Amino acid sequence: MTILIIRAVVALAHMVEDRDFSFFVEAFHEPIFGRPVAQWPRTPVPAYRKDYRAHVESESAGDASDALFLAWGDQVPVGRAMISRNWNNYALVDNIAVDAGWRGAGVGRLLMDACVAWSRDEGLAGIMLETQNNNIAACRFYERYGFELGGIDRLLYRGLDPQSREIALLWYLRFDERLKRRVATATADEQP
Repeated sequence: MTILIIRAVVALAHMVEDRDFSFFVEAFHEPIFGRPVAQWPRTPVPAYRKDYRAHVESESAGDASDALFLAWGDQVPVGRAMISRNWNNYALVDNIAVDAGWRGAGVGRLLMDACVAWSRDEGLAGIMLETQNNNIAACRFYERYGFELGGIDRLLYRGLDPQSREIALLWYLRFDERLKRRVATATADEQP
């Protein structure tokens, strides 16, 4: 199985609209700064399917300075990442999604690698993105990739639903900090 990541014009974002980017929610997690995602308290809920397709389609307009990366597997689009320059000198991953049938195949990592390369080429301080406390697979992916939880917003989704239990989680990948962690890990690995 070959996965190819290409940079495309934002107008081509529609090429992946028919993919299944949904996921199942089985619990809400209570985020805690400084603790691994696996240690966050969990409140189970009856399982339901979450699909951001309508929300993602509304984001597809983009700006000329935005970047779109499409993942192709077996000659069909299987994922995408949209990234832009944010006001705070970070790149903002507006959307990253992998088709349900391709999860676990390394597509997300390859898309994020493309976002990192783009951000570095743009001279930015790092990458930020937002996910929710009900998308725990995404939280674990960002944590494994080297992102750190930098913000928790308990009110962001209450405008859409006053009873919402979704908590917005702001994740940051700081390039200087990532380099320091890699050097520290390499140094520790060299110790007898």
